[in-house]
Amino acid sequence: MTTSSLIDEILDRARACGATMAGLANVRAVLAAPSAAGRPALRLPDGARSVLVLGLAHPEGQPELDWWGGQGGTPGNRILIGVARALEPWLVDEVGVACWVLPYHVDKGGVFLKDAAVLAGLGVIGANNLVITPRLGPQVRWKAMLLDLEPPDRVDGLGDLFDPCAGCSHPCMEACVQEAFARGRFELSRCETQMRRDEARAARSAAAGATARGRERADLPDRVVKYCRACELACPIGAERG
Repeated sequence: MTTSSLIDEILDRARACGATMAGLANVRAVLAAPSAAGRPALRLPDGARSVLVLGLAHPEGQPELDWWGGQGGTPGNRILIGVARALEPWLVDEVGVACWVLPYHVDKGGVFLKDAAVLAGLGVIGANNLVITPRLGPQVRWKAMLLDLEPPDRVDGLGDLFDPCAGCSHPCMEACVQEAFARGRFELSRCETQMRRDEARAARSAAAGATARGRERADLPDRVVKYCRACELACPIGAERG
């Protein structure tokens, strides 16, 4: 079997295991991506040559997929963990490819997922600083695995063929309650302000619930953080959502 046909088989298997989309990127390219600039070098396992990027559709009608709280992060992340764990024995035992399932957070051993998704040819970074995919727009959650597999010679990125923000009135920028795009570009600090507010609201809700039940404190599993998705949901790209 050629490397190209093996890659196609792996991507087909990922989708059969529950991923909405999947793509493969070169580890070296991911380590050199824009998000890594000025940050400590990521330490990845010896033998890791490719990043398998798994995407899960996150339609507006299923907001709970991205609610943080409890073990394993969000329900969407737990679904993606299940996809990765289903792939793991097949890759190792039947294909003979060593693999590593990565955590979501970079500071816990993960990779920059948005960069990896773009480098895997699954989307482009839009004006809202999110990965925009042709079919689902930005309404996709991501996870990554590392493979001891030679990456493809080249990945056909979408940048030359797919320019979702060209000619767009940028409703994503208007939707941002923190005006993170007020200066014409995304300002992470403003977005993080909203994230802290979302977390504080969740903490207050959990504390109130604990008091109502006669508890002395709010337990972590009761604390569900519903992060803002205003810019994501305002994006008009992606006609086949759901």
